[in-house]
Amino acid sequence: MEAKMCALRPITLHRIVALVAALIAACAVLAQVPQTSQTEPYRIQEEDVLRMFVWDEQQLQAELLVGPDGFISPPFLGRVRAQGKTTTELEAELKDEYIRVLRLRDPKVSVNVSRIRAIRASISGEVSRANAYDIRPGDTVRTLFGLGGGANPIADLSRAILFRKNSREGIPIDLKAMIERGDLSQDFRIEDGDTLVIPPKKENTVRVDGKVRSPGPVLYQDDMTVMDALTAANWEIPNESKFSEVMVIRPKKGQPGKYQRIRCNIVKFIREGDENQNLVLMAGDHVYVPGTGRPNLELLNAAANLIFILERFGIPLFRP
Repeated sequence: MEAKMCALRPITLHRIVALVAALIAACAVLAQVPQTSQTEPYRIQEEDVLRMFVWDEQQLQAELLVGPDGFISPPFLGRVRAQGKTTTELEAELKDEYIRVLRLRDPKVSVNVSRIRAIRASISGEVSRANAYDIRPGDTVRTLFGLGGGANPIADLSRAILFRKNSREGIPIDLKAMIERGDLSQDFRIEDGDTLVIPPKKENTVRVDGKVRSPGPVLYQDDMTVMDALTAANWEIPNESKFSEVMVIRPKKGQPGKYQRIRCNIVKFIREGDENQNLVLMAGDHVYVPGTGRPNLELLNAAANLIFILERFGIPLFRP
C-alpha cells in the first residue's frame, strides 16, 4: 500500500490553481453558450473562441479561434476541424491526437467556448434603419424588427417575409397581428444569416427609379401625377436625369407579367404647359427616369422583368 501511495504524484499549489482557473473559465461561459434544445448541446461555429486546457500540461493550454474554414490550431497538432462538433466530441478527438502525436498517457483535455461568434441578421425594406445587426442567441423576429427602428408609413406589416440563410423559400410573417394583437405564433427565433423583409403596401405606392435623388416607393395619393412622384423622389441628379423621356410602366390589369409603357415629356410640360405630359398616376405605377443620352430600353425591360420576379417570390409591388 505504501509503495502505491508513493507512486501518486503530489498535488502542488500550481496544479490546484490551474484546476480552479479551468473550473472558473468553464462556469463563466455557461451563460453564453446557447442550447439548441434541452437535449441537444451547442455545436461549435466558425469565429467562436475556444479555451483548451490539458490537466498538468501547462504548455498545452491555449485560446483557439475557429477560422472561417472551421479549423483550429492546437499546440503541436497542426490543424484540427472544430466546426459542427460539440466540446465533448472535440475533447475526445484532441485526446486521441495528443496520445498519438506526443505519446501522452491518458491526457485530461478540457475545451470550453469562451466567446461565441457574433450572430448577424438583416432587416430590409420599409423600415427606418435597414441594416445588418448583431443579435443575441434567443432573439426573435420582434427583436430584429425593433433594431430596424420601426416601420415607414408605406410599410405593409402584414406581409413581412423572413428568409433563412441559404434558402430561397420565404416564411410569411404577420407583424401587424404580432404588434397590434399580441399574436406571437410567428415570433420565430432569429438564426445567423436571416433576413427580414418589410415590403411596401402594394395598393398605396408608386415606385420611382432611375436618375432621381431618392429612388424607391413613395406613398400614393389621389390624383397623383408624374410631377408629384418626381417631387417625392427629390427630383433630378444634375447632368444625369433626362426628364424629356420619363417612362411610366403600368401593369396591365388581369395580365400578370404584362406592362404598358407610357412616355412622358416632363420638360415639355414645364416649358409649354402641356398637361398631357404630366400623366395622372395609378397606384402600383412604376416611374422610370432615364439618364442623359438615348433611353436604355433594355434596362426598362430588365426593370419590368425584375418586378415580375419579385411578384413570383411573393413580394408584389403592383396591384394585380
